Amino acid sequence: MNWKDLMNDENRQKCAVYAITGCIIVLFYVLLTHLGLIGHGISSLVRTLMPFLIGFCLAFLAVPFRRLVEYRWLKNTKWSPKAKRGVAVAASLILVVLLIAAFFSILIPQLISSIGTFVNNFSSYVDNLHDFVNSLPSAADENSQFNTDVNNLIETVASTAKEWLTGASGGMQKIMNAGMNFVTGIVNFFIGLIIMVYLLYDEERFKRTFKKINYALLPRKAADSFIYVLCLCRDAFNNFIFGKIIDSLIIGILCYICVAFLKIPYPVLIAVIVGITNIIPVFGPFIGAIPCLIILVMIDPLAALKFLIFIIILQQVDGNIIGPKILGGSMGLPTLWIMFAIIVGGSLFGVFGMVIGVPLFSVIYTLIRRQISQKLKEKDIHIS
Repeated sequence: MNWKDLMNDENRQKCAVYAITGCIIVLFYVLLTHLGLIGHGISSLVRTLMPFLIGFCLAFLAVPFRRLVEYRWLKNTKWSPKAKRGVAVAASLILVVLLIAAFFSILIPQLISSIGTFVNNFSSYVDNLHDFVNSLPSAADENSQFNTDVNNLIETVASTAKEWLTGASGGMQKIMNAGMNFVTGIVNFFIGLIIMVYLLYDEERFKRTFKKINYALLPRKAADSFIYVLCLCRDAFNNFIFGKIIDSLIIGILCYICVAFLKIPYPVLIAVIVGITNIIPVFGPFIGAIPCLIILVMIDPLAALKFLIFIIILQQVDGNIIGPKILGGSMGLPTLWIMFAIIVGGSLFGVFGMVIGVPLFSVIYTLIRRQISQKLKEKDIHIS
């Protein structure tokens, strides 16, 4: 049997399948073993493109309001299309600026005040925690090993935390770094606002240019598939981001009202932490509750217990009533795959990756499921 007989069409197809499978396995192994390096490289690229990313995100969030103003509120006016577009873009810019200004003018001062009060009263909170431990039944025995161990642990944690908060090499250095990052963020934000204005004003032109480039560089079928994927991404991010923002806002407001009613300390700080971390699916409630519980245990253990019971009830209400009403089944992902998307996204991009991982993986899941269904249909296989 010669070489030509061996390399017939069937054998060539098998070799191609084996080669592609081997490459995929090797690529998957390389990705798994170099997740940190890949994430660092992508993070560096993201930091470089941050003004543009901010502009795209702001335009993405503001475009529904611009369309509302342009196509509904100004529909019956006799203005020219350019004038309507200009007024709608200006209204969107004013809305974004007002929302950001309201956040900084209302929430930030209260957050700073709460954090300052906590730092100033840190020593008294440690003493309260010592008194609580000494009041436990096991403290009746002066030689109680449990009592000694807990008090030593409190002293170690307290001294470490105090050194971090006040030490030059700990908290102060981190605060200085955070200040520099804040200034950089402000500059990027204002550049992003300018980019947002351009994107909102010339939305159709940018879309038209993108379509021209897409269909010019790719074959027709590939270009259509690419447009389809982008539409999936748009719908997934629209449903998830807007739904999660509304859901987290409701949870933050409910948390503030209930925490203030229960007379738990620092209601604004706790509500902000719970509301923001609620954007992260599945793990968000736990991530937000842990620092709040640590703070409350030091201040008032009874308040910490009340907060723990309350946060469990609140997250059950959110997971079974509020969340499904707002988000519905828009993601179309089983819980296992949602957790997978959060873990992988978090390992690559941190908290930001936890947020965008779910809608991004939802798109991948939809594409794979569509491809599998198509292949099964071609083979006339029906699996219920």
